[in-house]
Amino acid sequence: MILKTYIFSYVSGNYQQYISDHSETFIRQNCIDSTEQHQIVVRRDGNLMYYTYVYKKNTSTALGFSVVCGEICLDLHWLYEFLHNTLDFSAQKGVLFAYDENGTISQKVTNFSAEAAEVDNIFRSIKDYLEKRPSYWESLPPEDFSIPMTSKMTLTFSDDDNDKVIEALRHYHNVIVTMENTAPSSFSKTVARLNSETKELTAIKNNLENEIESLKRQKKQYRWVISLSLLVAAALVVIALFNQNVNELNYTLNKREASIDSLHIVISHKNKTISDQEEIISRKDRELKNMKSELASVQSSLNDLSQYTPLIVSDITMKNEGENYGETIYSRNTTYLYPRLKVYGLRDQTITLYVKFYTPNGLSTGSGKWQSPPGYTYKNDVTIEKNRQTMLYMLGWGGKNKGHWQKGAYRIEIWYNNSCLKSKTFTIY
Repeated sequence: MILKTYIFSYVSGNYQQYISDHSETFIRQNCIDSTEQHQIVVRRDGNLMYYTYVYKKNTSTALGFSVVCGEICLDLHWLYEFLHNTLDFSAQKGVLFAYDENGTISQKVTNFSAEAAEVDNIFRSIKDYLEKRPSYWESLPPEDFSIPMTSKMTLTFSDDDNDKVIEALRHYHNVIVTMENTAPSSFSKTVARLNSETKELTAIKNNLENEIESLKRQKKQYRWVISLSLLVAAALVVIALFNQNVNELNYTLNKREASIDSLHIVISHKNKTISDQEEIISRKDRELKNMKSELASVQSSLNDLSQYTPLIVSDITMKNEGENYGETIYSRNTTYLYPRLKVYGLRDQTITLYVKFYTPNGLSTGSGKWQSPPGYTYKNDVTIEKNRQTMLYMLGWGGKNKGHWQKGAYRIEIWYNNSCLKSKTFTIY
């Protein structure tokens, strides 16, 4: 159901998107046109629907996700909450995004492709989550060509507006929905609250220390008066009323000392709170070190794997000549079929990949000008780059007349050095 997922950011006029393709033009415009902190922007492009969640931190910073499918979402608030929570969880991990001291999300990496593995994990989790809820989706109605591609509807979402939003999606090519009463995540509120409380506790601690110093000075003054009073009392025993004043002064001093003791207890509690916050920070640092260690272990495993193969093939998509990857392939239109490989390079090298193309009748081979290698359909020289995920567009296989391939189940296999790197089945209708 979910055909593709994008991650993007717009910071001070600089826009980047992964994966970068023709959608970049209108997703970039969504970032610029967005006026609220949380919005869902939906665009219909033929038989495709682009659902773009935009988190606008300020007038110059926006980021988010976009998912592409061929259905209408029947509960846009559900989709918003999931994409919003995905961004929040990513910020808590601190690889692509992170929370700043004010509890708002900022981009942490300069290039999303540098963390391709983390991005792919997010893409897979989005795809798995959305495709497990088919009841939230409905087939697209026929496109109304009387409505221009620039048609736009702007709505503010509340619980009783869902039918109105779905109706807008059926008729307008561009629908911008602002989410009202959107509360920040508990994690962002905690970060902001802890920073605020730390500042308040520091100010209270400084005030208490100043007050203690003042009380100590007053205590010294009171003791000097008491000593002088005792000397005068000894010399002037007849002044009985002065003794009463001395007693009252002693009482006041005791109260002051009790107040000082109470303040010491308050300071102790505040120091304990500060210590607890420092422990939280220390724990987060340990978690970050563990994540870095895990990343180093993965990189080591990839280096070991590179001794046996120069690349990892994670996915294969097919298309008919003149059509798009991932579209349904119909027998009546078939000519040449083109495979596209999603690969991760383990070393810099130009290699030869071999392709086995199985039809319902067995392995497809060619002769003459298109002579197949023994045991394979054809071969293709490709160049890969170390530590980079990219798409390899392979040569096509078929014939120039439409209807070349019959209906049925097909399988394609990618081989290197007598080892099958990846296989995939697909259907021609």
